[in-house]
Amino acid sequence: MKNTKLNILLSKCDATAPIPDDFTAWLDSPSVGNEIITDHDETPLSSDDEYRAALKKIEGLFDAIPNTAEGDELEKWISLVETYENEHFPM
Repeated sequence: MKNTKLNILLSKCDATAPIPDDFTAWLDSPSVGNEIITDHDETPLSSDDEYRAALKKIEGLFDAIPNTAEGDELEKWISLVETYENEHFPM
């Protein structure tokens, strides 16, 4: 099993516990455009605008070091763009 320590920690969490007000405000705050994708299930790009924004994101992360937060984010954006391109610009 991958990330065994994380799985143990998560198994001890109370998913029904209320979210503190300061976290709720943070979760509800608008995006600023530099967020790291943290979901394991990425939402596919659904428009040309999202595609172009993703390309700009990749450009900004292009020199990211592998196996860092930025490197992981770069890989996720590349994956999203490749999926979009395969669907909309097949070869």
